[in-house]
Amino acid sequence: MNKLIALLASAVFMISACDNQKADETTVTETETQISNEEPTVVHADNLWEDIAGEPDKFNEKFAKLSDVEKYYFCAAFSMGAMSVSKPATASAMVNYFLGLGVVKHGEGINETTYKAFDFGKNIFRYELVVTDILEKKTCENIIIEATEHANNQKISTEELNDKGKVEVEKIVDFIKK
Repeated sequence: MNKLIALLASAVFMISACDNQKADETTVTETETQISNEEPTVVHADNLWEDIAGEPDKFNEKFAKLSDVEKYYFCAAFSMGAMSVSKPATASAMVNYFLGLGVVKHGEGINETTYKAFDFGKNIFRYELVVTDILEKKTCENIIIEATEHANNQKISTEELNDKGKVEVEKIVDFIKK
């Protein structure tokens, strides 16, 4: 049964990665107020991946403006996407875990804002130079390791993370359907 759920979750993720979403003609952005140079500005724009045009510097600039929870969900999608290429069975087994880990680490699941960051992460594979930059700098590796260490320190079981992640997978499916 767990293998079936993991397979279905993986299929949903892979379908969403292949989904050609409608590109809005206009991108809605909020006025950004800079509180300090250290605090990231939350970016609320559709199709974040389109704005970077495959340029690592543009990606790094946009990524720096994401909140911590948005960075996590970007990295969750990126990590699952990277694993699905190299080890599909591992990726399908990890979908619920990665999403549950985000809920535990940040206390926030998939919503309109975090889904946009997740979508950014799954679509970034369109840009080889950006992917190479992320891998070389270990941008997502460090974020995922930090979240995993948090769950380990809190003694949260894999089963609990998977249960929390199942709910998030359903939310992602709902966003894809929209």
